[in-house]
Amino acid sequence: MVDGPGPSKRVRVGWCLGSAGVSLIELLIAVAISGVAISASMHLFSGVGIRLTTQHATMIANQDLRIGMDVLCSELRLAGAGLLGGDSPFLKAESDEIEFFANLSGASTTLTQATEVGRQNLPVEEGAGWPKGKHLLVCTAMHCAWNQLAADGRKQALMLATPMAVPLPMRSAVFLLNRVRYYVKRQDDGTMRLMRDVDGGASTLVSDVGRFELHYLNRNGNVTLDSREVVRVRVTIQVGRQGSMLRRDLAIRM
Repeated sequence: MVDGPGPSKRVRVGWCLGSAGVSLIELLIAVAISGVAISASMHLFSGVGIRLTTQHATMIANQDLRIGMDVLCSELRLAGAGLLGGDSPFLKAESDEIEFFANLSGASTTLTQATEVGRQNLPVEEGAGWPKGKHLLVCTAMHCAWNQLAADGRKQALMLATPMAVPLPMRSAVFLLNRVRYYVKRQDDGTMRLMRDVDGGASTLVSDVGRFELHYLNRNGNVTLDSREVVRVRVTIQVGRQGSMLRRDLAIRM
């Protein structure tokens, strides 16, 4: 007859079995702690991601605002280029819309001969590439007159839509003009966009505009409703309802 294990052996085996595993309760507690830690980490990373996304969107909006303001002001300064005193530089001057002619491309030429009243074919130094329908500003030392191209420009000639009403001396300046319009357009979702329209082609300048205001100032710095008195324009643009805002005063002509 074989005797069973002695007391000392039973103690050792029991001690080994008790120390070799983890109880179910301990395992559940560990899983719960891990779950809480993972949830907290995910919440933290989610919050950081939201803040980064918001900061990135704000940065892009502010960049669009600065670029939009620079474009508007640079083109608006050209509204008075080539005009003489007494002429209005604007076709429309409202608090939320402005329209004017400007020589955006810098294209210009001069007459190679003096021309008489009623002439429509102007002899010029260089007129190639000037497209039909574009507006022109023809200036002498004392006067500027508007006109329009009746045909595409040729290398040494420009055909006008209407005859000149005044004689033009040799070396008179001719400027090619663009029709420029800035205005606010409301979207279906209620947001507003600042639009830029050049010769009938419109594009978005600032995508989310909370405020767009134009004030027209005379030589005394006072707001005026007479566009012929305007020498400065105050432009205010804000992105969103509570976003960044820029304001600039720019000279039209001195």
